[in-house]
Order: sequence, then C-alpha cells, then structure tokens
Amino acid sequence: MEVLVAFGILSVILALLFVAIHQTERTITSVESGSRFERKMEIIRYLLREELLGAYLNPNDPLTTFIGFPNREHHRETDSLLFTTLAQTRLSQSSPVSHLEGIQYLLFKSPGSDLFTLVHEQNTNLLSYGTQAVIPEKLLGDVWSLRIRYFDGMLWTDRWNSVQSHSLPLLTRFDIIVVDGKGEKRIFFEEVQIPQTTLNQNQGGGNEIPEGSGSTGN
Repeated sequence: MEVLVAFGILSVILALLFVAIHQTERTITSVESGSRFERKMEIIRYLLREELLGAYLNPNDPLTTFIGFPNREHHRETDSLLFTTLAQTRLSQSSPVSHLEGIQYLLFKSPGSDLFTLVHEQNTNLLSYGTQAVIPEKLLGDVWSLRIRYFDGMLWTDRWNSVQSHSLPLLTRFDIIVVDGKGEKRIFFEEVQIPQTTLNQNQGGGNEIPEGSGSTGN
C-alpha cells in the first residue's frame, strides 16, 4: 500500500515537473521570439535614422528629391517615401555622381496573404556610368499598415513633395503595425528630425561640384 502511495505521489510530482518544463519552454520561445522582433525593429530604426539624418535636397538638381506618397489598400495606410540621402551606397567611386538617384520605403503585397512586406529600394541613376542593378531589400514581413507623416514646423501632413515646396520636412514619423505569430498587432514607430543643413547641398557636401571632381559620398 505504501508503495502505491509513493508511486502516486511520484507520478503527481513528475506531472507537475512536466507542466513546469513545458511552460518554461513556451516562455523561453516567446521571449526569444520577442527578442528577435525587437532586434529586427532596432535594425530598421537604425537604418531609418541613418538615411533620414542624411536626407539632402538641392532645388537646382532634379536628381535630389523628398517625396512622400499617401496610399491606402484594404482600408489601411500603405504609404511610401522616396528621397535622396548622403547615406546612399555607391557602386563605383569613380562615378561623378552616385549610381543611385533615390532611396524608397514602400510596401509590397505578400503572396497569398492580406499582409504586406516592408521593402527598402535604392533606385538606379540613369546618368551614372554603371548599369549594375540594385536588388530591393525586404526589411520586414507580416506588416498590417505603414503610415508616414511629415512636420513642416506648424502642422503634420500625410504627404510631402519637394518639387513643389523646395524644402525638407523638419520631422518625419513612421508608424508601422505588424502582426506577430500569435495574430496580435504590434505597433512600432520612429520619429526623425531632419537636419536643415543638408538643404541645397550636393553629395560632395558643398553647393557646387567643381568641374572634373568626383562625389565624396559613401
């Protein structure tokens, strides 16, 4: 009889241990998943800050732009932003201008889903010497919506057109809603103050490019 009681107690203890271990594994998996998401968000944050802090505009140079497009699809914001930045990649240091005429953030529809993928594109400059294509980079999947707003010093607006305003916004804010593995929506935002010292600059940092000189951008 005592053996049966001891065996019963042992069974209960083992069952409790199994439940505890299973819950611990689920907690660790959840924490790791959350950590991966936070790390990915921090990488996107860094990229946004780096490129927007280097945003520049020269009204005399048609290749420099800062244009924000408000869009909606499935009753959700799917905005996009195209701009030139001093942080742009250069494919050839010998080129008089960058091979890239603009960086763009936009959403692509995910196949077989009502969600989107956040994509980072660097557009080829047709006036450059090179013809190498730049492949769009997928930054984030399972995106529910992307809203981009711009502050002009007085008001926030959902669009910006440097061709008309000949200026850069003082602040740019990204609001991204992502659907996690549990089907829950997670909100991520980043607000960047754009230095106005980059207005009227070229990629070499001055107001004019001396004849025969190359750009000194990244």
